[in-house]
This record gives sequence, C-alpha cells and structure tokens, in this order.
Amino acid sequence: MSRLRMVSSKRFDDLLRTAPGALEADTAMRRLLVEQLTARLFSLIGVVVAGCLRCDPFVEALRGPLDRDFAAQAASDWRSLGLTALEKAVLEYAEKGTVDEAAVRRRDVDEVRNAGLNDRDVLLIATAIAYHNYAIRMAAAFDVDPL
Repeated sequence: MSRLRMVSSKRFDDLLRTAPGALEADTAMRRLLVEQLTARLFSLIGVVVAGCLRCDPFVEALRGPLDRDFAAQAASDWRSLGLTALEKAVLEYAEKGTVDEAAVRRRDVDEVRNAGLNDRDVLLIATAIAYHNYAIRMAAAFDVDPL
C-alpha cells in the first residue's frame, strides 16, 4: 500500500492515475525516450540514477532489458563495467546531473557531444535523466515501485 490512502497498491501507474492526465503524460514520455534512446540506454540511465539516489531496491524494476547482475553492478559501480565510450559519457553526465545538477557545465555537455551525440540527442539524454530522477523520487516518497 502506498503512503497515500487514495492509492491502494504499490504501483507507480496507480499513483499517477490519481492526478488527471499524469499517467498518459508519463506513458507517452517513457515511450518516446525508450524509442529515441534505445531501451538499453534508457534502462542504464535509470539504474545509475537509482544507484546515485541510493534507491537500490528499485533497480530490478528499472533494469528493462539489462541482465539482473549487470544492472545491479551498474547501480553500484557503473565505471567497472565494460561500456562503450558513449555509454560512459552518458552515465557520467547522468551521475553529475543527479548528484549535483547545479554543477553541470558546458564542458559536461561537450563530453557527451564528443562521444558522438548531437544536440537533439543530448536533450533526450537530459530528459531521460530528469525523468528517472522524477519517477524514482516520487516512487520513494510514496512507497511505490518506480515503473
């Protein structure tokens, strides 16, 4: 049961159903990000954000197509994984944008660009980071699963 009396389950979707239009907006945003970024990259960002926020119990729900052990390792120490240069740049940006978003500078965006992404891609990455921060923090605050 959620911490809200009006939500009788542990499902994020049920939490969003309590606010008119929220579930539809969330579903559309998630679908767009997965389609534009790939399910792997979207999930990698999610598990790293969960790790940064110390929400390890959420990793299983966020891992998507990632192997269970790989996702757990990504949440606890993604730098030790064999990732592509692009994935490393994105996760560095995700970590900084989660832990100290006010410290993100132009050079951080340039690092993501230098890994092969254009401005549209950088905007999608930043949106995915913000989305996961929002969903994980809401889920933690109301004691529901993040997806």
